[in-house]
Amino acid sequence: QRRIEPEKLNTYFEENQVALFSNLQPQKPIGEAEQKAMELPYGKDTIPWATFVSSSFFTLSTNKAKSDVVQAKFRTMDGEASIVPLVRGRIKPGGKERGIPTAEHGRILAAIESMWVQQGCQYYKYPTGAAACYCVVSIRELAKLLGRHAFGGKDLIELTDKVYDLKALPYYIDLSGLGLKDFTGYGFTLLNKLELVDGMKRGQPETALKVEFSTPLSTQLINRHAVSRPKELPQIQSELGFLLRLYLEPILLGMNRPVFSKQIKDLIADLALPAAGWHKDKCERRRQFEKAIHSMKSQKTTDGREILLSVEKGLFDWMLMARLATVLDSSAAQGTDGK
Repeated sequence: QRRIEPEKLNTYFEENQVALFSNLQPQKPIGEAEQKAMELPYGKDTIPWATFVSSSFFTLSTNKAKSDVVQAKFRTMDGEASIVPLVRGRIKPGGKERGIPTAEHGRILAAIESMWVQQGCQYYKYPTGAAACYCVVSIRELAKLLGRHAFGGKDLIELTDKVYDLKALPYYIDLSGLGLKDFTGYGFTLLNKLELVDGMKRGQPETALKVEFSTPLSTQLINRHAVSRPKELPQIQSELGFLLRLYLEPILLGMNRPVFSKQIKDLIADLALPAAGWHKDKCERRRQFEKAIHSMKSQKTTDGREILLSVEKGLFDWMLMARLATVLDSSAAQGTDGK
């Protein structure tokens, strides 16, 4: 029989805003779970990234705040978009401040999702209807996926703690302004459970974690409301570069114009970057973004198109220019190489 592939373009997003926010509702993983695997697993050469997890979910490590509120945009297949407050670092508004996940936490999440794919896209199905994806994470293997080469005992502990942060650092999506009938907000983390085993492997200390994703994240991945990201995503060392990548790719893939451009001062606001002196200096804004672009090196979409980035002078501020390479770009590059 011919294998039926999922209709990718129709499954990136939830059908509409009501469906999206209904399915983001945390579920109850109660009872004896059945171990299952996705019938059509994701391809092992890419990383699935849930479309609701935008650049708004992460901050820079220079952000010393333990919580904040940003405006997050959620898109659905019908073309609608809702901008709602996203409380980062609290499980409930007014609750205890627990810390905001950084871009490094985002890179770690991408690497863990890569491991989940490599292990067959397994998940638990609970009698309550809840689903939770799970995988085993070798901390040393995780370090390799993050592009870390030198890795000692202190690094083992530090990286293990960072994985645990994804279970401990919460979000709250405030839906009170949408007028939905049955709910006004959700609080959740990106990981739900984490168990640890220490041992030795080839004479070196090794830590292995059994990781269970949260139900909101799991539901989106299992229902294929995710976009494919290249396996190099976790290796973007620049924090600003990582946030830029998350921000730009859905825009570039979905736009109907050849070039995306935005004033850098407006981009700083869109990325909810923590306050810094360089935000007020036009030349320093340019330098910081050029440095981030340089550190990102060559970035490609999963369909092989290069993301071309530059900073150019605009009328009132420096502009970030972004577009996807075309056949003409490839031909020009070949012509230059042939000279």
